Amino acid sequence: MKSIFTARDLAVTQASVAALLFISIPLFNVLGFSNHKLEAILHGLGATVTVIMSCQVLHLTYPMLRGKKGAAVTLEWALWLTNLMVLITIILGNWLYIPYRGPDGPQQWLMYHSPEVHLIVMEYKEFVSLYPLPLGIAAAVLLRRFRHALEAGSAVGGIVAFLITLFWICLLIGLVCGIGLTKLRMV
Repeated sequence: MKSIFTARDLAVTQASVAALLFISIPLFNVLGFSNHKLEAILHGLGATVTVIMSCQVLHLTYPMLRGKKGAAVTLEWALWLTNLMVLITIILGNWLYIPYRGPDGPQQWLMYHSPEVHLIVMEYKEFVSLYPLPLGIAAAVLLRRFRHALEAGSAVGGIVAFLITLFWICLLIGLVCGIGLTKLRMV
């Protein structure tokens, strides 16, 4: 007897449920007490969607490394979209950063109650969250330049994969530190 579900159906269902639950995290800001809910929700959704997109980009790297025909073009397209989301998320983060540093804002509260946390988590988060944009653009430019000449095991493919892996790691660190900061003091 043939199964009614294929492995692809189950994988798509699993990914969809995980993405839906993941995207719902920033929506909890609706329940919080803040004068800057819109900025927080938009930045949180942007960061969440960007990390989900970066996971897809990372997974699209493997067919490119194996030399699959057309994989580099698909990867490049997804990478440019993810880079655009990174840029939008950085802009939204800067919009949220204004009230963060404002008088009686979360920065002052953190500096008073836990300066070490602010210096380590927030300052580290600020810088590591900016790295994905140049990493992603560098990977996309290399793909654009060499996409038709990529072969399995090529040096350029390895460099692109390394840049994309760093891109994903930096986005994930930024997201985790951002979620941690919201738990310390909601903006």
